[in-house]
Amino acid sequence: MLTLLPSVPVWRDGEYLVFDRKFYDGNTFFANEWHGEMSCVMQVSYETPPVFGLVKKRAEELNFKIILLEQNEKIAYKHIAGSAIVLCSGDTFDQFHVSQICKDKNIKCVYAIEYILETRRQILDMDKLNPLIRLRRHWFLYAGEKKRIKSFALADGIQANGAAAYNEYKHNGKSMIYYDTRMSAESQITDSDLEAKLQSLSSPLRLGFSGRLIKMKGADHLIKLAQILQERGIQYHLTIYGAGDYEDEMKRQIKESNLADNVNMAGVLDFDEELIPTIKKEIDVYVILHRQSDPSCTFLETMSCGIPIVGYDNKAFSGLLEQADIGWSAKMDDINGVADIIEDLNGNLEEVKDKSRKCIAFARLHDFEQTFKRRLEHLNSLIS
Repeated sequence: MLTLLPSVPVWRDGEYLVFDRKFYDGNTFFANEWHGEMSCVMQVSYETPPVFGLVKKRAEELNFKIILLEQNEKIAYKHIAGSAIVLCSGDTFDQFHVSQICKDKNIKCVYAIEYILETRRQILDMDKLNPLIRLRRHWFLYAGEKKRIKSFALADGIQANGAAAYNEYKHNGKSMIYYDTRMSAESQITDSDLEAKLQSLSSPLRLGFSGRLIKMKGADHLIKLAQILQERGIQYHLTIYGAGDYEDEMKRQIKESNLADNVNMAGVLDFDEELIPTIKKEIDVYVILHRQSDPSCTFLETMSCGIPIVGYDNKAFSGLLEQADIGWSAKMDDINGVADIIEDLNGNLEEVKDKSRKCIAFARLHDFEQTFKRRLEHLNSLIS
């Protein structure tokens, strides 16, 4: 039996369980492809769930066994008893003890990890906190990291989402890297559609961003970038998809800076039915100004649409660029450097076309199905 200990919670709605859609799809795929039984131990959340990206199921409709943890209930041996291997979350702070339980009970243990300590600190430093509170939280992160490294040393393997986490935590030859994505092979852009789009590529470039409009995702830099492009007389059009804390402020800045002719706030679109079909047709280059090394699924999902990326050289994006020539980077927080790249690309459309083709070539090696199958093969290799 394979047992999963995810970091995401589950919510209750009467007789239904409410799952994050992305998690549910991955978990269902795992259960379909795994050669034995699969169990999933999940924390019940009593907070309000997100307003989108959810799926409701009765427990009997699931293709895996589910064990629910109530508030403050700690994972114990009874929750993983009978497992051949356990896949834990290395990003949470309440599963570090699981590798010791597994070692004591002769169960294989693997941690999945995506955030490195630097990323956690970068996110913390973006919050406006009392200096003493910030210091205490940095100490908590440091203490937690020591426990994480000790816990990982007891584990049988690591599954790292993105280059930053892989380079930080790989050990003992039993580690693997993967790139998170929701894009199946079927949903990726076809060669014919991409070539038709590239045939009509022209200046000014159609720029895009999608995701949460929060500081860690660089939302506060998007309008600053638009202002710089406007001031320099650089032609562009920028469409921003998503919602979040900075949305109202961004709309205010667009109005005050007279950017409405060039910047469009498109709101939240359904991922499969609206966002992906739209950006395949209407976006030439993505602008991802993440302020930390988050291995966002946006990278691979954008590339699956044949769209190259301009971004800051955080460890996640720079690590991806080391693997594939799929975009251009500027130094962290160098908005003028990003503007320079966009100005250059407006006069070098052949480079955009070249990178677009390289994007889909790399993405086809890392679609949803192949990524999850590789992760299962990795788990299988540890118990065979």
